[in-house]
Amino acid sequence: MIELNCKGLEGNLCQHLLPFLEAAAGSLDLAADFFSFSVVADDLPDAREPWLHLKKSPDPAETRLGGILFCAETCFSRSTAATTSIYPPVEIWDQAPAPLHHIQFQMEAFSEARTKAFLHHELLLARDLVRGEIVPSALANGQIEAFSAIWAVTVDGRLSRLGLPGYSMAQRRSQFSHLFSGVGVLLPDHWQIFQSLWDGGLVEWKDVLAVIRHLPRL
Repeated sequence: MIELNCKGLEGNLCQHLLPFLEAAAGSLDLAADFFSFSVVADDLPDAREPWLHLKKSPDPAETRLGGILFCAETCFSRSTAATTSIYPPVEIWDQAPAPLHHIQFQMEAFSEARTKAFLHHELLLARDLVRGEIVPSALANGQIEAFSAIWAVTVDGRLSRLGLPGYSMAQRRSQFSHLFSGVGVLLPDHWQIFQSLWDGGLVEWKDVLAVIRHLPRL
């Protein structure tokens, strides 16, 4: 069993979102690794990137972890920055402060397709972290941005092969292009790397990390 919650989002959005969270958690067998998982509104309403917090259970017999995914309500709307072709997103310290009177989320802007893609992507990424499919401590500071971008390709490639919602190959190609073409020329070899990431030719985090040296340096 896993406890699933939505907190801090607009009331109607929390209620509307919970079935999508339940479906994503079920399809990814999240209960095997998490005793609870919550989607929580970010303190910065217009934050472009979600972030994950992991916590231990107060029960010493519980070996699973609790997950809290902080994100903005825009991740669930048609205008969500999670699928924009502009990459990388604006750093949090460069973002304009939130308006004093935050505009409430309008349910007519809700996107079922983007919500499914966002939740499946973020939950699978959370599962990767818990299962040790990624070892953040092994990444040098200068590798984090590149590794995050190319690991995201593998996440959505796996979702695609499983027949589950995720960001499309076109969306990932666009982000890959905007990120790496800004610092160098993307050659056919670079696109072969992208395709291998998407198709599952590169699976282990060490292999994914190794291809960074073959891409334009960020």
